[in-house]
Amino acid sequence: MQDLIDYAIGRGWGVKYRDLGRRNGEYSRGLITINDRRRTGFTIRMTMAHEIGHAHHDHAWTDDPVLSARQEREADMFAAQILISLEEYARAERIVGAHPGAIAKELAVTENYVMLWRENYVQPRARLRHLRAV
Repeated sequence: MQDLIDYAIGRGWGVKYRDLGRRNGEYSRGLITINDRRRTGFTIRMTMAHEIGHAHHDHAWTDDPVLSARQEREADMFAAQILISLEEYARAERIVGAHPGAIAKELAVTENYVMLWRENYVQPRARLRHLRAV
């Protein structure tokens, strides 16, 4: 977790903890706020990575459902990139096989993050290999 805090602070974003009710976290104008009240370490870590994704893209809150969905996906995609390295993914796949749920458990991330990581790392390279072979 400290690695994520250092990452955020190193990029000039503030990090604070406070009770946000039912929400796990939020990002607004350079400040990441994490709700650590009755949250597991796993949830806090996933939330921090997700909010770093919002900070990276400098997302502003919106009530537009289409824009909000896009921003949430972008934040999750960025979170997957900072939580999963190629080396860690390869090691996990060697240990547990290709099942995303098993890989997620091995890497201590959500299955959704494994799927997004695959989508953005593995599949584009596979398409490039195919294009080169043509």
